[in-house]
Order: sequence, then structure tokens, then C-alpha cells
Amino acid sequence: MTTPAFHPPPPIRYLHRYRHHVHSLLLLLLSLQCLFVTQFYLYYGGTSRGRQWFRDVSSMILLFWKRGDDDEEEEGDANARQAALVILGTLALPAGIAGGASVLLLTTRRKVRRRELRIERERGRHDDDEDDDEEEDCDEVSTEVPTSRNEGVVASSKKRNSPRRRFRRWIASLFRRPSRFAAAFVLFPCLVFFACNVQRHVSSSSATPTESLHADDIAASPNRQPRRLLLVHLANDLGILALLSFSHLLLPVSPHSPLVRLLRWSPVEAAVLHKWAGRLAIAATGGHGALHLAGAWRRWIDRAWHPEKERHVGLSFWRGYLPPSSCWKHAAADRASLDPSRFGHGCPREDGRCVCYDLFVNLTGLLGLLALVVLLVSSVEYVRRRRYRFFYVMHISMAPLFLLMATLHYNRTILYLSPSLLYYAATALPARLQSRGRRRRRPRGTRILSVAAIPCPTPRRPDGAVLDVVFAASPRAAEEYRPGHHCTVRVPSLSLKSHPFTVAAVPGRDDRLRILMKTAGPFTTELARRFDAADVDDDVDVDVESPVPPSAFSPPTMHIDGFRGLPHRWHRHDVVVLAAGGIGITPFLSLLVDAASDRRRAGSSGRTEAVELHWTCRDAGLIRHVYEHYVSYILREHAGDGGGAKDEFPVRVTVTIHYTGPAHVVDPLPTVYDFESSSFDIDDDTSPMMPSSFAVGARTDISRNILHFVTYASIFSLGLSSLWIFAARMPSKDDMVGRIRPLIALTFLSLGISFLAVARVASVSRSDDENDDDARPLISGDTYGSFASPPTEGRPSPPFDAMASRTAGNVTYRFRRGVRPHPREVVSSLKGARTPALFVCGPKGLVTSLREEVRGRESEGDDCEIYEEVFEM
Repeated sequence: MTTPAFHPPPPIRYLHRYRHHVHSLLLLLLSLQCLFVTQFYLYYGGTSRGRQWFRDVSSMILLFWKRGDDDEEEEGDANARQAALVILGTLALPAGIAGGASVLLLTTRRKVRRRELRIERERGRHDDDEDDDEEEDCDEVSTEVPTSRNEGVVASSKKRNSPRRRFRRWIASLFRRPSRFAAAFVLFPCLVFFACNVQRHVSSSSATPTESLHADDIAASPNRQPRRLLLVHLANDLGILALLSFSHLLLPVSPHSPLVRLLRWSPVEAAVLHKWAGRLAIAATGGHGALHLAGAWRRWIDRAWHPEKERHVGLSFWRGYLPPSSCWKHAAADRASLDPSRFGHGCPREDGRCVCYDLFVNLTGLLGLLALVVLLVSSVEYVRRRRYRFFYVMHISMAPLFLLMATLHYNRTILYLSPSLLYYAATALPARLQSRGRRRRRPRGTRILSVAAIPCPTPRRPDGAVLDVVFAASPRAAEEYRPGHHCTVRVPSLSLKSHPFTVAAVPGRDDRLRILMKTAGPFTTELARRFDAADVDDDVDVDVESPVPPSAFSPPTMHIDGFRGLPHRWHRHDVVVLAAGGIGITPFLSLLVDAASDRRRAGSSGRTEAVELHWTCRDAGLIRHVYEHYVSYILREHAGDGGGAKDEFPVRVTVTIHYTGPAHVVDPLPTVYDFESSSFDIDDDTSPMMPSSFAVGARTDISRNILHFVTYASIFSLGLSSLWIFAARMPSKDDMVGRIRPLIALTFLSLGISFLAVARVASVSRSDDENDDDARPLISGDTYGSFASPPTEGRPSPPFDAMASRTAGNVTYRFRRGVRPHPREVVSSLKGARTPALFVCGPKGLVTSLREEVRGRESEGDDCEIYEEVFEM
């Protein structure tokens, strides 16, 4: 007697089927609540009532927390704890909760293998068990679906132009477009907080000593003019504005940022928020220093009290920023506070009471401002593009210097910077340590299978080429890869900096991936030279028409780390147009293969119906290479495809190549270096490419996110607890050395937890992934990827000889020569679509012209999403 299968009740099955939607809904609600808490503090916390309300709430929380504790605390300690609770509870805690929820709940759908699609297609093609009535119903549906796109175009256009729809699109654009998000949720709220503080100080007739950073100065001079006091408050308000901007600075630039993945931004789009937050912070910091200097010029620089001569003497500018030698000698012992007799000559104080703390504050503020100025100058677009090494070195050197100086300058700086510091440590440190550990275990880097140098000469670069690097991929890498992902390539012999490149799949092979890189900069040019035939030993004969003997040399060490970025969101649109120029075809190669294999069920309104590619290129060698390895594969796989199952319809794929090169075609064959042949002994120190275990949204089940979530939660929660302990025992105003203790504690705490997490991941995956060097069997019917059959002279040179336009199943290929498409022609397929989208990657002129054409259509009622692929930040 067989046991009947267990069938869960319908609600359980419904939740399991739509678990991704449930997770997304929970994550959305939780993230919106966290965003509301931060925005409520920024909009209301700067007012007098809001300031008092937050103090009352924090005092109630502290009283409830310390219920039963008879110890009395001083008023200053209570105020410090209340301020720390407000800052950590409204800025750091919401960011940590939203990030942790994103780490745990963000998943991806299971990747359907092409082999499975092929089996399903064969089953649907040879399934003859349906009744005649069912066949008639399927035929009726098949005739309705292709024409559903053109039905009701006028009605849908009117519906898109309704005020309600426009308002919904405007709200959605606040989250989809980083510039609008930065303006709506970062810049404007911070400016409102600053304006409320200024209005509060202006409306108040007098200021108490506790409201100023220079309280002892105010107490020593009770008859100070209100204008000078207001100037001091305004300068301090600008300092708080800078700290609020810095609290958002590192959230979008983490290598695996969960909040960026939640908002579905690319790394380049997320950098927009980083840039605007940095600009506001630098401007506010400059204003803070300038107003303090203007308000204290007469008191600190022009005139100063000399205790020995008992009269006012003039001092130099630097005397107000350089503490005398006595301050440096006794700073550690006296906590930077000295009496007039030990201060030295020249006391820059009106009352004659000399405190070295004031001079140290000026010095740290000046050094921090200079570090920010260097960061600003090195971040200019011209410097960033022409001198990227200088830009990178300045960032990694000046940013820690500013962090140290800002922490020493103000005792609550570490509290305001806690969201960025904790978030970056919890998301970036584990991934970086894992990548470094893999490089140490595998000193020869990622296993390179083959390299093809495709000649692409131009008038400016006669020796220009495109490198096709094919490398081994682990089973987990093949499972997590999606079209649109990119990776970082690091070659220690060429550069210590990792360079981003788009990853493309190898059609028909799941155990390898490829990178197409054009020799445009110093890194790619030198890497191509390393593979040049001139570097091979003179005793070895090289034939450019066949693979170079692998015994001649081994490839340079390349460490490939990934995946980063977002997958292409083409499934969300019914009509997708891809526009590429030159090497910009790389991000769309895998998308074409997946789109041609995708199936749309009858009657479904949320699936893609058509994908159209327009590729403009003048390099004949690159066109032939892409055609042979991708376009021909799609045409061959879908030749005679009748649509698969009777209730499914394939996506219509149209590939149009616009060749704009010279009329006299010079199509040189690529030089192929095959490192996978049987005569080559693969180095044991190499390994297949392994994706990071701390990437967000790369796994298909929540249970596989638990380790990453525990690591993130441990770093953030323990770091937040250490900051609270520091706030509860906040050092006195003059104790500058004690301010760096929480910074040191956060560093060692984050490194320790990251080391434990990386060790745990290595012990779990060592038997599964790290030592899984055996390639998986080939898929029958295709052996592309091994370069076993290199081009020969007797073979036609596509696409100019035998690659004419043709159609195979749901795939249409067109080749045009000497014609550059007009932007109106490229986007013509988007007219009448419900949810159209334009993906563009190419020169700046191409992107600008297409964007203007789409914006013009939007004014006529045709709403369209634009996705720009950008490689240079």
C-alpha cells in the first residue's frame, strides 16, 4: 500500500508560489517605515517643538531602561545620552534595519537552464494528446496574442495621460531616479533641518551655554554682542548640516549595498547620491570654517593678550591654528587643557585664560577641510577620467584623514557618521576579506581557458583590438549569473586596482563565462600586449590562423571577482529596444540568448513580447566574432521553431547590425591563445571564478541568506552597542584622545566578525566549490567555447560573404551596410506598447540623441523607461 502524497492546504501553496511577492511586500513596508523615521527627524527635529519632543521621548526610553536603578546621573550626562539616543535611533538604526531586511529577504528567481527549455520545447512540439477542441482554443489564443499589442492604442494613451497615472509615475520616479531621490530624501530634508536650526537660533533672544560648542567662551564674555553669538550658532549649524550629509555618504557606494539593490539602481546610478551628498557636505564644511574664522578673527588673530607684557599684541594667522610646543608636550597628561603660565608666549584669548583645546579644534578642522578640498579637486570629471590613478589614491588616503580629523574636531562626529561607517563595514568588509583570502589560496588567480585578440584598427589606434577572455566558472557562478552582471578584474603585474568589466555567457556552456574588453586605456592596452605574439619565445612558430601553442607561455595572473550590478530588467516590459554602439554590444549578448529562449504564456500581460536590437559598429572583426558566437547560435538553435508548447509563445527577437566601416572590408582573423588544450598542464594554483558569498539578492532561497544576514546583523548591532557605550561614557569636552576609541573599537570589531564569517564560508564551501575543478559535461549539439575549430582561410568571412539577412523561427536577423540608423527608426517599435523600455550602451552622442527622441515621445503620451549602460563613473 503506497502512502498518499502530502498536499498542503491552498493558503500554504499560495504563499509558497508567490513567496517572492510576499517577501517584496514585507521588505517594502519595513523599508518605508525606516525611511519615515529618518525623514521625520530631519523635517521636525530641527524645530524648537521637535527638539523638545525628541528629548522627551528619549528621556522616557532612558527612564524605562534604567527602571530600578537608584544611581543618580548628572544633568550633562543625561543630555549627552538623550542626544546620542536620538541620533542613533533616527539615523543609524533605520539604515541598519532596512539593510538587514534587504540582506535577508532579497532573492532571485531560479535560473532555468537552456537544456530544460529545450526539453520543454521538444515536449510541446511533439505533444499530440490534446483534443481537437483544445487545439482550436490554442489556435484562437495564438491569433489574439500577437495582435493584442495594437488593440486599444488610443484608449491606453489616454489612460496613460490621466492625472492619477501621472502622479503615480512621478512618485515612482522619486525612487527609480537617483538624482530625484537624492534631492527629495537627502538634500532637501537636510537643508530643512539646517533652516529650522537657524530659525530657532534667530528667534531666541539669548543662547544658553549648552547650545554652543564654545560654551566657556560665552560664559567668559556675557556682554558679547548677539550678532557675534548668532554667527557662532550659524557656523555650528552648518557643521551639523555637513555631518547629516556625511551620514548618507557611504550608503550607495558599498560594493554589495543591499539598499542599492532594493532600489534597483546600478552602481553608476548609486554614485549620483554619493556625489550630491559629498558636494553638500563639502560646501557646508567650508561655510562652517569660514564663519568661525570670520567671527573669531579679531579675537583669535588680529589682537591677542600677551600675559608677560600685559597688553594686546598682533598675532599671525597661523598662531590661531598651530598650538605651541607646551600644548604638544602636555596634551596627553593634561587632556589638552593648560593654564596661562604653561601655555607659552602669546595667548589668543581675550580673557587671558589659555586652553589648548581651542587651538587643537582649529588645527583638526583646518586639516579636515584641506582633506575635503583635495577630495573635491580629485573628483572633478576631467581628473577622474584622465588621471584615475590619482583620483583613486587621493580617495583612499584623504578619506581616512578626514575621518580622523573630524572625529577629533567634535565629540559627536562618530555618532552622526555611524550610519555610513557601520553600513559600509557590514556590507563591504566581509566581501573584501573573502576576495583577499581567495587570492592568497590561489596565487595564480582565475583559470583562463582561452584568449582571442580581435584586430579592430581605427585611425587613432591602428593597433586597436578587442580581447575575448574566456574563463572557467564554478557551478555556483553559473547559477547566480544573470545578463547585466559585471565583475572586477585585477592583474597584479599591471595594476593594484581592480577594473570593472561586463560579463557575458558562453552559449551552450554553463561552466564558463567571457569578458570582451577593448584596448582603450593603459590597463587594457598593456594586457593585450602581454598576449601579443611578440611576447612568445622566438623558438616557437606562431600562426595567427590557429591557436598559439600553449607551451609557449602562460597567461598573466588575473583575479576575477563578482558578481556586481543589477540584472537587466527586460522582463518587466512588453517591448524592449536595445541600442548599442561598438563594444557597447557586450551587455546585451547574454540578454539576446535568454530572450530568444524565453516563453510567454497565452493571455499573460506581464511578459515580454518583442526584443529588438540595433547595433552600430565599424569594426568588421568584432561583427564577425559576435555573429559567429552569438547570432549564429541563436539562429541555429531556433531554426524551424514553431513556438514550443501550444499554450506558449516565444519572444520575437530582431537583430539588426548596422555596419558603418569602410567600403573596402579588411577582415583580419583573430589570434587565439588556447590554454585548455590537452597538451597544456593547467596550474593547480588556479581556480574557476567564484562569486562572492556576501552578494545581496543572488540566491534563490532565504535560507541561503542566513549566514550573510547574521554577519551583517552582528557587525551593525555590536557596533551600534559600542557606540552607545561610548555615548553613555562620553569623554569631557577637552578629552580629544578619547574620541578615537570608538573608531578603533569599530575597526577591530568589524574585522573580527568578518574574519569569522569568511572562515565559516570557506569551511562550508571548500568541498563543494573551491575544489570543484572538474568541468561539467558539454551540452549535446554545441561545442562552442573551446576554440577547437579556429577560423581558416577556406572558411567564409561573415557577415560580408555568407551572413545575409534571414529568419529562423522567432528570430529575425538583418544586416545593413553603410547606414547609420536614425534615432526615430530605432525607437519606432516602442510606439503603442504598454510598458516599453529602451536599453542603450554606446558613445555619448548616441545616448543623448536616443534620450531626446524618447523624451519627445513622452510629451505625446508614450511613456518609456530608459536604461543606460555606463562603464566610466
